Amino acid sequence: MALNKNDQTSDGIADLYRASYYLAKQSKDVGLMFLKRSKAKLGPKMILDFGFINKENVLRKSTDFNFWAEKVLDEYKRLKMSLS
Repeated sequence: MALNKNDQTSDGIADLYRASYYLAKQSKDVGLMFLKRSKAKLGPKMILDFGFINKENVLRKSTDFNFWAEKVLDEYKRLKMSLS
């Protein structure tokens, strides 16, 4: 099943992809904004806990951003596969 533009769940999953993209580009504010949007849309379907990313010392190095971008992308893939 493809992602549906008008479906709230599909939009939340797409926001995860956007969050991963912006975290990989080291844009913390935009990446976290998309994470919060996706959590609001997906609710308990999303198992990734990103609450501690907001702390100042978590995203300092480029490897930190890449690590969390991969984690978010894994969550995206898991949820996208569950739609199939």
